[in-house]
Amino acid sequence: MPPPVRKTVLVLHVITAVGWLGVTFGDLALGATALLTDDPELQHAMLRGLGVIADVVLIPIAWAAFLTGLLLALGTKWGLVRHKWVLTKFVLTTVVVLLTTFSLVPELKSRRDAVEGSAADQLVPLDEMSMISAGIVSTSIYTICVVLSLVKPWGRTRWGR
Repeated sequence: MPPPVRKTVLVLHVITAVGWLGVTFGDLALGATALLTDDPELQHAMLRGLGVIADVVLIPIAWAAFLTGLLLALGTKWGLVRHKWVLTKFVLTTVVVLLTTFSLVPELKSRRDAVEGSAADQLVPLDEMSMISAGIVSTSIYTICVVLSLVKPWGRTRWGR
């Protein structure tokens, strides 16, 4: 990959990966607020906000971070399977992208739909664990990926030797 292209893809990757982390923090804040409030109006607003994030932001930012990371792995000296840290990061990101696409987004949309089907003055029943577990898992994995990118531990894989 020529240096100007590599730098452009790297910038796009960092922007989308950091953006994805920020969206996850936002999800945690909205979900925790919806879970802990006794105000139906506030809860409904938080759940609608999560629905907007699911509709507009999560899929594009998750896949953009994944694809730019894949381009960097394939188009640079690091390779996708040459170094254990790159391969580990790829596997972790693949899992989170798939969970985001097929589990988190539908869950956030169903919470928003529950608000639409409830009375304005009533709280929507929420499962405590599901409201924060996805954010905790995602944030943990993204943190591990950041550490892997900076520390680059473990050396080469058998395919990279």
